[in-house]
Formats: sequence, structure tokens, C-alpha cells
Amino acid sequence: MPRLFIGLELPAAQAQALVPLAEPGPGLRWQTPAQLHLTLRFLGELSAAQTNGVQQALAALRWDGFRLQINGVGYFGSPTRPSILWAGLADTAALQRLRDRLDARLATELAPDPQRFVPHVTLARCSSGAGSPAEFLARHRQLQLPAWAVTELCLFTSEASDNGSRYRVLARYPCVLPWGDTDCATADQTPGAGH
Repeated sequence: MPRLFIGLELPAAQAQALVPLAEPGPGLRWQTPAQLHLTLRFLGELSAAQTNGVQQALAALRWDGFRLQINGVGYFGSPTRPSILWAGLADTAALQRLRDRLDARLATELAPDPQRFVPHVTLARCSSGAGSPAEFLARHRQLQLPAWAVTELCLFTSEASDNGSRYRVLARYPCVLPWGDTDCATADQTPGAGH
């Protein structure tokens, strides 16, 4: 059974701009451009009924488009044993509001997410031989890419393969109005009211 998560696709231009960061090294498994994304909420394996409930909640969610910008790099894990190298994001207030609204919508379908939300784009997964991320951080700490407009959420499936996880968009959920429009309604719809 595939695992599910809710996230944002990375535009092709931003994904390609991150490719030069993928320098070969021991213990590093770099994400391909097609694998790059931003996870808003990991769901895991869900029953058909739960998946249907999540899809209804996402269809009823109303949110305004906004802009995001990749800015800087970081890592999860310890300074001597990193687990993930990532690209960070600037000005994430609108993204956090979307995540909070998403959590509120999913509260009737799923248990609360125990993980603190740290907005990032995973660049590489690290095994025990990866060593310190200090050199990577020093080389790329000034990373800054052009901002892009976020106009839709995606429900993804994740399936393991020999080359890492394969992600497929199961459904897309557009914002109420794209970024830049000022007369956006921000109240959620009632479930089943359509979108």
C-alpha cells in the first residue's frame, strides 16, 4: 500500500537550479529534480475511507495563493551524523497559515501530527558515512532562488523503488485566488460544498 502525503510541487526552474548542489560524496543519496517537493503533512498508509475523507477535506479547504522563495541550506540530525541535507525557505508565514488551516481541516479525519512543521525541501538523504555537513553548509549558505507563486496543493503517493522513493500526484487542489489578487475569501467551505 503506498504512503500518502500532502505537499507542494517545486517548479521546474527551481528544481533545476538545485541540481548543482548535488556533489558526489560518501553516504549521500541526492534527490533527482523529479523528487524535489515540499511536504506540508505526511499521512502515511491510509484506508480507502480515510483517503476519501482526506480528499473531501482538501476539496473543502479555501486558501489564498502566496509566494515562496528557497533561501539557505541546513540539515537534520547531528553535526557529525546528519540524516538529511535540505534547502530552506524565506518568509514562511503564509505557508505556516496554510499548514495550520490544513491541520484544522484534517482534525476530524486523522490524529494530530506529532512532528513539528519545519518547512524545507529535502536535497539529500545521508547514511552513516556522510560525515559532517559543515563544508556543504559553508559552500551554499548564501543560496537564494527566485520566488514562485504557490497556487495549488497536491496529494501525493510515495512508493519505494531501487532508486529511492517515487512520488506521483494523486490529486490537485487549487487556491481560491492566485497570489496578487486582493479580494480573496479566506473562510473555509463547509464539507461537501464543492470547490
